[in-house]
Parts: sequence; C-alpha cells; structure tokens
Amino acid sequence: MTSSISKLSDLLSEKVRKTNKVIEKNLSSKETPIIGDIASHLINSGGKRVRPLLTLVVSKLFDYRGEKDTFLAAAIEYIHSATLLHDDVIDRSEKRRGLKTANLIWTNKYSVLVGDFLFSRAFQLMVKTQSLKIMKTLSEASAIISQGEILQVGIEKKLDASQEDYLKVIQGKTSALFSAACQAGAEITEASDPHIQALRVYGECIGTSFQLIDDLLDYMGNENEMGKDKGNDFFEKKVTLPIIHAYEKSSLLEKKLIKETFQKPSLNQTDLNNFLEILENRKSLLFTKNQASIWTERSINALQIIENSEIKTLMIGLAEEILDRVS
Repeated sequence: MTSSISKLSDLLSEKVRKTNKVIEKNLSSKETPIIGDIASHLINSGGKRVRPLLTLVVSKLFDYRGEKDTFLAAAIEYIHSATLLHDDVIDRSEKRRGLKTANLIWTNKYSVLVGDFLFSRAFQLMVKTQSLKIMKTLSEASAIISQGEILQVGIEKKLDASQEDYLKVIQGKTSALFSAACQAGAEITEASDPHIQALRVYGECIGTSFQLIDDLLDYMGNENEMGKDKGNDFFEKKVTLPIIHAYEKSSLLEKKLIKETFQKPSLNQTDLNNFLEILENRKSLLFTKNQASIWTERSINALQIIENSEIKTLMIGLAEEILDRVS
C-alpha cells in the first residue's frame, strides 16, 4: 500500500523537484568548498524531508500558485539540517541515518560553523518570500528551537525531570519547526487567520508525536531501518520520556538501580537489557506510544476546520503514519 507521504510527494512532484533544486543550488560556496561537502553529506543522506514537504502540502491545500513556497520549503530544510549538525556536536553522536556524522568526519568546529552557514542561507531564502509575517514565524521558530536545545542540556542525565519539562524540550527542539513549516506554508497563501492557526496546531501536534515515537523506537526499533544503533539514547544517557516515566513509576530498589546505572562511566548491553526489563515492567514504552497517540488525535482534530479534499485526507494519513512508523 502506498504511504500518504509518497502520495503527497507524487502529487507535488514538480514542487518537490524545484525545492530540491533550490536546496542544491544554495549549498555550495566558491570560497569555502568544505561547506558544500559537509552540508551535502547531511542533506543528501537519505532523510525523508517531511518538514519542507509539509510547507508545500499546506500551500497546495490553499491553492497557492507562485514559486515562493519552494524558497520557504528549502529554508525549512536548511534550518532542520543546521539543528542536526549542532545536535550531533552537542550529543557527540557518531552515526546519523546509518552514516558517520559530519562532526566525526570533519570535526566539531566545522560542523558548528556549517550549521551557522545553513541558518544564514535559510534567512536569505526567507527574504525572497518578501513576507515579514513569514520571516517573523520562522525567526521565532529558530529562537524556540535554540531554547529547546538549551532546555535539553538543562535536563541532561536528570532522571527526576518532570514529563512537563521534557514536553517543553521536544516542543522546542522538534515541534517548533513542524509547526512553523505548516504555519508559514499557510501564511504564503490567502488563508484566513483561523485556518493558519489550525495548520500551526496540526504541525505542532504531529511534531510532538514524531519525537515521542523517536524516543520509543530507540528502545524497540529495527537498527537497519532506523540508521542508528538500538539503545543509542540510553548509551548516551539521554533522558527521554520512557526513562522519565520508568523512573517516576519505579520502586525504590529500581530507582537505585537506574541511578547507579546512569552514574557508570560507560554503559553496556547488559545494562540496556536490565533497563529494558524495567521499561517493560513499568509499561513505559506503552505509555510513550499512548502519549504519541494523544498528540496524533489532536493533530487530526485541528484539521476539522479545513474543507474536505484529497490533500486533507492525505494529511490525516500522514499524521497516522508518523504514529505507526518503524524508522
């Protein structure tokens, strides 16, 4: 069965092609060829480009006929790629989408600087939309993303972090760009304010669900499909919702075990297996999936105001696929 994302990509194939052309055209720098090498390594490494596609989908939903949506979609992809480069440096990651990370190949300094370059390119493309409203939406999203990254550092290895604190982190580092991609895609059209607001909420909710499923897949996903090792978050001692829930619901003995585990200099497969047992006992993975389901339902409800169409049906399908994805 063809997925909703594939159907949307096919439906907007010409727009997707033009967006990819804009992305490729603006990656290179004559003075510093290494920028193109590093940026291309990440951007062409097989990501689904869901965020820029959402921008094109929403502009199509409101029958936009210009070319500015392609600049906007490319800007969204650049912002996303910039945050990934910075994330990998902060997390000391060694693999992304099955490939060595840019920081591992070219060093942290180059990764951070190329991330900054991509942010700059994104703002150059925003200017081409000639819309202050869109520039406001994306600049605010960029600030929220940075705040989300800082909040994440604040709860790093903090086992007793609250679910509310973690939700603030993912609504910053992940949901904000999904939300902005949808909102800006509507703002480039003649859509009404209530419709723009509905698409903003849709993006925020599928973005939250997307990250919660990411957290879940780290403990139960297929390594070949995910492009990263199972338990990667665990080995990096990254506090995510399954960990927060398990610690919150654990007995005193289990809490002691989790604390001692996370205080070790490094973790091994036995540590992961022991922790997976606690996750199973406390139903923390089921809890995480249920939370993602709630956000998916909210995303679909947000579209009630939108007139029925093929695009709307596929957007609902996309939200459901994000919830059910295995990679």
